[in-house]
Amino acid sequence: MIRLLFIVPYPELKETVDFVLQNHRFQEEVQADVRVRIVQEALSIDPSGFDAIIARGYTAELMGKRWPDKPLINLQINGFDVVRAVGECLRLYHPRRIAAVVSGRQFFEAEDVAVPMQLDLRIYEALHHEELPAVVRQAAADGCEAIVGGYSSSLEARAVGLPAVVIRTGSTAVLRAVEEAVNTVLRIRREHITSQTYKTIIYSYRDGILYVDREGVIRVRNRAMQQMHAGKRLMDQPLETALPYLYPLFRSAMETREESTGHLLTIPGTDRRVSAACRPVVADQTMAGVVLVISDITEIQRLESQIRRKLNERGLKAKYSFSDITHESAAMKKTIETARSYAQSEANVIIVGETGTGKELFAQSIHQASRRSSGPFVVINCAALPDNLLESELFGYSEGAFTGAMRGGKQGLFEQAHGGTLMLDEIEEMPLSTQTKLLRVLQERQVRRIGDNKMIAVDVRIISATNKSIEALCSSGKFRRDLMYRLDVLRLFVPPLRSRGQDVEMLFLQGIRQRCAQSGQEVPPVDPNALELLHSYAFSGNIRELNNVVERLCALSPRRIGREQLREALYPEDLSPEAQPWERPPEPAPGPEGGAVPQPEQEAARIRAVLEQCGYRRDEAAALLGMHRTTLWRKMKQYGL
Repeated sequence: MIRLLFIVPYPELKETVDFVLQNHRFQEEVQADVRVRIVQEALSIDPSGFDAIIARGYTAELMGKRWPDKPLINLQINGFDVVRAVGECLRLYHPRRIAAVVSGRQFFEAEDVAVPMQLDLRIYEALHHEELPAVVRQAAADGCEAIVGGYSSSLEARAVGLPAVVIRTGSTAVLRAVEEAVNTVLRIRREHITSQTYKTIIYSYRDGILYVDREGVIRVRNRAMQQMHAGKRLMDQPLETALPYLYPLFRSAMETREESTGHLLTIPGTDRRVSAACRPVVADQTMAGVVLVISDITEIQRLESQIRRKLNERGLKAKYSFSDITHESAAMKKTIETARSYAQSEANVIIVGETGTGKELFAQSIHQASRRSSGPFVVINCAALPDNLLESELFGYSEGAFTGAMRGGKQGLFEQAHGGTLMLDEIEEMPLSTQTKLLRVLQERQVRRIGDNKMIAVDVRIISATNKSIEALCSSGKFRRDLMYRLDVLRLFVPPLRSRGQDVEMLFLQGIRQRCAQSGQEVPPVDPNALELLHSYAFSGNIRELNNVVERLCALSPRRIGREQLREALYPEDLSPEAQPWERPPEPAPGPEGGAVPQPEQEAARIRAVLEQCGYRRDEAAALLGMHRTTLWRKMKQYGL
């Protein structure tokens, strides 16, 4: 709703205003208060509750001076209004000479009107209300027999005995004033919204912002800038004296008209380091000034740490600790003691062990026991991604770095692991090109996103894992020796399951209980004699393969787990390489203690048969073989399948 205050000098004008307000197109949007007041009375009105004032003549002049910040629209008097007043004066008083008393030079065209009418019309100018009495007396002294003018002029004329006619404002002028008032208020409101929007943006900005005009005077500063320079007055001060350390940047921007960023400065009198950027303001090809943006480096680091903590809360967190490692064997106790010692160091660790021995479990436990336990724990399998994708995952990329790049770019795993641990699983599969870039990151402790030219500092501990001899890979040229020395600082060997003695029985029984609890099954009794088969089995897949055996048994839901049930779970039927689908595969060769140890030829034949059965769909084949897809891929390479 738009609230208008109308101040009119005579009642008839109020009637005109009321008529216009009831019939104009803004009537639903405008609420008007029309008051009849002469000049002296109008000054007692308080217009603070209104959006705009509409007044006439001297009333408008005085209200404008009294309330300079309030929009004021002057009810203009046009030539038609003057002609009408002169005609009325002639009809009523038949004067030989008429004085038109005007405020300023608003209707001197009345002289042009008087010529064809053969009138003796004289114009008297009274710029201010206080001049009216003297101007009217002068008109009387000059032989004027009547006066036309505003309402105040008519009062002064009667005081000296002259007849007077008030120049009345018509409905056209009132309508024009209403429309102008509405448009003015709407424009001011839009400008206010725009101004408040910019002000809110500037003041909510965490960086300090200055606008310095072309004369070098600070015209805008936000709250952050004021806080950075506590105690200094900045607004409307010369930049050269208020903040002299920024003045060279301002002068350079004014001279070159070019934007510049990344200026590292120290605020005088403090130890606060900031990064400054300059952006010239060019309007109509003219330098209007410079915007200076100051970023507190300490605050940036704090926000970066906060963001990384939130990423940690999203799931980049270790789940397991040393207490989760089930064991009784001396070999595992020694391994855990060594790992606990490594956790107190900041040096990189390489965990060596066969597939399925629990290398990631040890990596998480080391992280949990280290000083980085509150930081993120990030894992990537170097064998699971193509070369180019592995590089972008590790180091991240900037927007537009390549086709399909995410808008805004993407953080790499090094950035996400800042302040924590990055585990590189199956490090032996990392391409040589990526090894070179990884070595540089480890040396410089900085990472550069693909397609970017900025270096980002990272604080990351690396834990690598492999099931191959890195030394042998270096000798064959498949792994960089200098990178090996960076990664292989602290080496942890995780023993295979077959070397852990009674741990295999403990893990087997624990797995049966957990699986039955998950499925709501009753835990079947286990024949102690059956457990002997576990010690004679090779478990080339280690704990992962043991878990598969447990799954097979629980899926069959035996009432009792005896030797035969366990043997079937350990040695499921399979096709031999030469066997037809209707032929029974040969029995496994007996091991030293009555079990069976898979030979490389047998394993290769088994994998080939399953692949052919599945149409070489690796996911299905890996599931049937009870091994991870990556392990299957590696064995296929090993056996040339």
